[in-house]
Amino acid sequence: MTGRDAGPRRETSDPRLGALLREEILDAPGRRITFARFMQRALTEPGLGYYAISTKRPTREGDFLTAPELHPLFGRVLGRQLHEMWERLGRPSRFILREYGAGRGTLGAAIRDGLTNDSPAFGAALDHQPVDLGDTSRATPVVGCILANEFLDALPVHRVVQRQGRLREVFVTWADGRFADLEGEPSTSALTDHLAADGVALVEGQHGEICLAATEWMRRASAELDRGYLLIIDYGHDASALYGLRRMAGTLLGYRGHRVVDDVYSDVGRTDLTAHVDLTPLDRAAAASGLMRVGDTRQAAFVAALGLGELLRELGEDRATDPQDYLAARAAVARLLDPRHLGAFRVVAWARGVASEPPLRGFGALR
Repeated sequence: MTGRDAGPRRETSDPRLGALLREEILDAPGRRITFARFMQRALTEPGLGYYAISTKRPTREGDFLTAPELHPLFGRVLGRQLHEMWERLGRPSRFILREYGAGRGTLGAAIRDGLTNDSPAFGAALDHQPVDLGDTSRATPVVGCILANEFLDALPVHRVVQRQGRLREVFVTWADGRFADLEGEPSTSALTDHLAADGVALVEGQHGEICLAATEWMRRASAELDRGYLLIIDYGHDASALYGLRRMAGTLLGYRGHRVVDDVYSDVGRTDLTAHVDLTPLDRAAAASGLMRVGDTRQAAFVAALGLGELLRELGEDRATDPQDYLAARAAVARLLDPRHLGAFRVVAWARGVASEPPLRGFGALR
């Protein structure tokens, strides 16, 4: 969920964005556009989209609380994992951390602050390179780590549904003065190819989302990695689970003001849109680029293995700690470990040019 750390938010949607989308729909063949196109503009339209209307960098304050904005302790434990990666790479003088969906840099700042005490030498080598949603500039090769923390679930998705044994795409049209669904033949054969490659088939009436953009991002990111690690933290599932019968309605959701919004067409530009990540095609893209999966766990286990509880205990034992600060940290830790929410996030790592054994500290033994 890219760029979703705290920052000022506009309280009302801008009718210009709705008008632009309506105009595009009415001018399009069949008076429809893909939901992926709608989502892309709703989130990233310059000056109007969800990630473009903050007074500073793109953020998602007030809509969906992310791990980095919960407490700096998250950045500190992640810094420990990055430090181990640096050690595994032979302590290069420059360790690039290319963070996709960095927002205002909350996570990067927490990592750096933690390294001031934990590892000044690594801190001196760390080169943090934030990249926001929509940045398409070609990146230089990375020796270090490419990080996508709650980023991929904000990439635009195509919506599909199974009808009478055939895959249909759910487009966006304009009808009766509002945005509405319109089913039709898939806009591209890549949608049926995606499900076939995943080895899954939707059942009658089942809805789902397909994020072609995530697979393309994985190809590019894998190509950027010269030597080191690619780390993804997100709401993610293997294809068999993502498209299983438990998710007949799909996973697409809107968020506004810490609440789920059922109507994803409401308040365009003010509603955060997100869908769970299909990890199976990411694995295929990584393998095709020569990367090897070296870690797969849940966020709760990941932060616990990296000493989150130990850091909380140290904070509580420090006489300089304000009691209210400690209570806030304890509440944040509880949320990070909650298996129903942030603790359930998948944390997956791939590597190139570095030994896979022993496992990185955050992963322990592979599942």
